[in-house]
Amino acid sequence: MQLLPRIITLTDHLRLADETSPHPEQYKEWHHFCILERDVEVILNLSVMYDNRPAASPNSRLARLILLVHDGGWDGDVVEIPWREVALNPGRIDMRLGQNFLRFADGIYRVSIALETRPITLEMTLRPTAYPLLRNRAPIGGGAIDWLVVPRLEASGVLACGRRVHRIDRALAYHDHNWGSWLWGDDFAWEWGFALPERQGAPLSLVFDRMTNRARSQVQELKLSLWRDDHLVRIFAHQEITALPQGFLTLSRVPKFPRIMSLIAPEVTTDVPRSLEIDAVSGADHIHFCFETQDLAQLIIPNETDLGETTINEAVGVINAAGIIKGQPVDFEGKGFFEFLT
Repeated sequence: MQLLPRIITLTDHLRLADETSPHPEQYKEWHHFCILERDVEVILNLSVMYDNRPAASPNSRLARLILLVHDGGWDGDVVEIPWREVALNPGRIDMRLGQNFLRFADGIYRVSIALETRPITLEMTLRPTAYPLLRNRAPIGGGAIDWLVVPRLEASGVLACGRRVHRIDRALAYHDHNWGSWLWGDDFAWEWGFALPERQGAPLSLVFDRMTNRARSQVQELKLSLWRDDHLVRIFAHQEITALPQGFLTLSRVPKFPRIMSLIAPEVTTDVPRSLEIDAVSGADHIHFCFETQDLAQLIIPNETDLGETTINEAVGVINAAGIIKGQPVDFEGKGFFEFLT
């Protein structure tokens, strides 16, 4: 087995709840993928968790499937899968949610998705082309989250959305895997984003994450990570980073998922920045990049602490970056997604 697939196998596997850990009943775990093709972008998320909503039965669990497609407009849905239809193989990436599955074998992620609520299917292979970054025990509200990022993959397969069929060949893609114990509705917010180059052969990939309290007055986690080709070459942290949002995005319509949540949260105003400018400086290394939001969809998640909801703004946009890293110039134009959780 080659080194990269072996490292993915050793690090990116289903953990599931450890009953001896603090608050196992608050456990959550998900696998998140984004695909960037020239005329379509895709968000895919498969998650399992204990159900801590106020109306839920004690110790009940649930699975969620999120599939959003952006090809001029947004389509997709958020679907809850009954636990009796969930099969998980801990210690590896092997999970089935209803008729949908995600597996990692022979150095490749394989996903097969068919929404029951919308005419959308996805059959895709995703081959990692960069080494992962693993982060342990980052604070989130009253709990903690672990995460693993694979910043760059090649995606190939077929996406059918109604009568539109996208045949995808080696499109750039992104993957993160998150697990830990916390409650939706706790005192936290995050900004999490990635960028990949417009050109397949361009060497840089970057990932930005900032975890704060809900008022965004206290920063618990702040990092900007950069890869050149397949290797991580620089991590900027905390005092080395300045992030400045510019303005607010205004849209005449904001798609919300699950679709029923548009009745509960009908607002079209957001606190998503029109652009986000980030400067990072450490010694001779420095980089400036600007993410310009082009469009967004909102995921509305019921809180577990009260009867309210948490909104995750999924913003797609373009990124320009310039600087010097390890003595080599950075000149970067690309696309990416940023999540703004409020």
